[in-house]
Amino acid sequence: MTQKSKLQNYIFDLGGVLLDIRIQNAYERFAALGLPPAELEQGAKINKLMENYQLGWVSTQDFCKLVAAKCSAGTKPIDIEHAWNSICLDVAERKLEALRRLRKTEGVASVSLLSNTNELHWECCCKNWINANGNRLEDFFDKIFLSQELHLQKPDSEIFNTAIRELGASPAETIFLDDSPVNTAAAANCGLQTLTVTPDVDWIKALGI
Repeated sequence: MTQKSKLQNYIFDLGGVLLDIRIQNAYERFAALGLPPAELEQGAKINKLMENYQLGWVSTQDFCKLVAAKCSAGTKPIDIEHAWNSICLDVAERKLEALRRLRKTEGVASVSLLSNTNELHWECCCKNWINANGNRLEDFFDKIFLSQELHLQKPDSEIFNTAIRELGASPAETIFLDDSPVNTAAAANCGLQTLTVTPDVDWIKALGI
């Protein structure tokens, strides 16, 4: 991360940055429910359905019902919900504490979330961590930008431009953290500072929080 201007705004991705995830969990559970592996390949019906769900064009009820219909006889929508949410592992308390500290830091104008996610994963995350154990969503974020609500997704530049407009922020004074180099590159092209979070990059230490 190279600082070009004083940072005033911090925008965090969810999965892979705040939320520990393992996407393979869902694929393994889908396979156990009898979903043909080909359905998860690029361009396949279920793969496209997942993208449309992420973009908010498909309801949770329809998503679970349509995936269940492709699985073994007797598979119920609730089985799909459980399989899908198995992706979500944990939000470490040290990360939540770091967000709290960051929001109280002098000179910080905003701390926001920007994520390609979906209703089930977002509700799971809030229920189990962000709004649990005495935590409150508003303790951590000033603004929340979710793909399923905006009908936009990374790495589309419009999702970053939308966030900057709504925050009333200067891109040069804003940093975006994501676990995907493709997404951080897209944010950088919009003028934001970026940090790509990998297993060997502790963003808390990198930001000096």
